[in-house]
Amino acid sequence: MDPYPRLHPRPATGWVNDPNGIGFWDGRWHVMMQWNPGSARWGDIHWAHLSSPDLVTWEEHPAALTPRPGTIDAGGCWSGVATVDDAGVRCLVYSATPRGPEEAGVAIARDRGDGTYAQPDAMILPQSADRPFEHIRDPFLFHHEGRRLGLQGCGRDGRGAALLFEVAEFDRWEPLGVLLAAADVPDPLPSRGQIWECPQLVRVGETWVLVVSWAYLDNGPRGAVAYAGDLVADQGGHRFEPRTGVTLDHGPDFYAPQAAQVGARAVVFGWSDEGTGPGARTPEEIDASGWAGTMTLPREVALDDAGLARLRIVPEARALAGDAVGAPAPEGGTRIVDPAWMATATGPWRLSLAGPDGERDVAAGDGPAEVWVDGSIVEAFGPDGSTTLRAYPAAGEAWSWHATGAAPRELRLP
Repeated sequence: MDPYPRLHPRPATGWVNDPNGIGFWDGRWHVMMQWNPGSARWGDIHWAHLSSPDLVTWEEHPAALTPRPGTIDAGGCWSGVATVDDAGVRCLVYSATPRGPEEAGVAIARDRGDGTYAQPDAMILPQSADRPFEHIRDPFLFHHEGRRLGLQGCGRDGRGAALLFEVAEFDRWEPLGVLLAAADVPDPLPSRGQIWECPQLVRVGETWVLVVSWAYLDNGPRGAVAYAGDLVADQGGHRFEPRTGVTLDHGPDFYAPQAAQVGARAVVFGWSDEGTGPGARTPEEIDASGWAGTMTLPREVALDDAGLARLRIVPEARALAGDAVGAPAPEGGTRIVDPAWMATATGPWRLSLAGPDGERDVAAGDGPAEVWVDGSIVEAFGPDGSTTLRAYPAAGEAWSWHATGAAPRELRLP
């Protein structure tokens, strides 16, 4: 069974990681992402670019950003956002790095008018070595009470933090201090990580939601958390006061989500790496395949009854669901040989891979839930949010679904 996730947005080949540049313009949804077009391993980071009229069917475009030898982004075009400047020109605001993370700074590429972007010769905000912060990167822009503000993630004294900037002039970012630091998050809310990456603020109704990706250095643990609360502006400046905090996705293979405010919606894509789940591919198998990583299916931020930020699959994705699939298995449950399918569970559920040597457990839950499978990515959605993981069917294996609910349905392009 082919592990390639054919219904998820990603380029046909190469390595991908963080989603970038998400938005809706010219009648289409746009998703960009960190991309190495020449290898299935991290490096030589470009921005891939895909677009869709409906969040279901995706078209690949030429690279939006390309690292240029001897320039500010020779070391890679790292994470950032798509927006418009004061003249209404579409821009990509990104972390440019000449060599490594210690030199990353904010840069702006502007649309030439034909959907391609002119990359700059200079940063608008180089990283300063005399500040108490390190690993500063991943610019984000938003508006509050008529002011345009910016965010970047960083580390301070071994803990993560989100830095705030005044962006009254589009090409000039003035530091305003720390919006929120892990050390200041009140108990018992989660506050992990030596650094915070990809900080973002979006509105869900009248509530602000701060999303941060936390990480420990040297390939340590990582994850994403969402704080729901209030963005306060007074004589002391801006501050974010979290009321609730929760792990944004409970699976092992979800990181660096990007949220885009499109009207009242906060639409999210996350990065799902190759992981270490059942049947995980070896580096040699990944190299031979020519691809690694994928974006998740599109999601939305919603608040549950307790005020916790949860991720729900966007309603547009249901257009992928087709005919019923699967057959009763001798050992119980439903045997599914289709590479892409979804199912609902009204109570406890279990997903495994069944083959000649027995079953390998993949995931389980108490329900109710929706579970979406595409190649090697599994995304489950329930009352407590989403869970994302990777699992790889071996030769002779099929999916085994155990649950009470509607029959599994094939996923295919409409």
